[in-house]
Amino acid sequence: MCLASELVRTQLRTVQEEANPMVKPSSWPKGWRVRPWQDTDQTAVYSLILAGLAQRFGTADPALTPDLHDIATHYLAHEATFLVAEGVQGIVACGALIHEKGEPNTMRLVRISVLPTHQKQGLGRLVSQLLLAVAQRRGAKRVVLETNSDWHSALRLYQSLGFQEYARTADPHFGYTEVHLAKELPYESN
Repeated sequence: MCLASELVRTQLRTVQEEANPMVKPSSWPKGWRVRPWQDTDQTAVYSLILAGLAQRFGTADPALTPDLHDIATHYLAHEATFLVAEGVQGIVACGALIHEKGEPNTMRLVRISVLPTHQKQGLGRLVSQLLLAVAQRRGAKRVVLETNSDWHSALRLYQSLGFQEYARTADPHFGYTEVHLAKELPYESN
């Protein structure tokens, strides 16, 4: 058995156990499900995220996304949660929750992406809410993320989920400003 396959199986069990109450809410669009990433999702997720980056920046350079070349190694091997949303059309949204380096009570949302053809249907919100539920169940006190100041729809989404801006950083190389957001999580007694 390959290590990546075992990690994916562990990931499937972990997400199902940690987020079981939220896995299939009745408010989700009919036919959609959110599930943990699997080895067979590598190509679809890679293409999905690059399509989102191209939509935002006009182009997407694969050299700038080395974490996506091997999701199992980069994310799952480091106890991250990587979710995908799929329907009859296949995978159309994804997102990950990682541990924040040097901050044991903080986690980070990354790689939240929805295919342009499926935006404005609540899929980014669903993936984000599930990841927040997992963070809370894991005892995180805070979740952070970054987005681009020009991504107004992403800013509105994260602010509607309770994230608050705490800093902005100019990126002269790419010519945009990163907006840093954080959400304090309530304590959950088990």
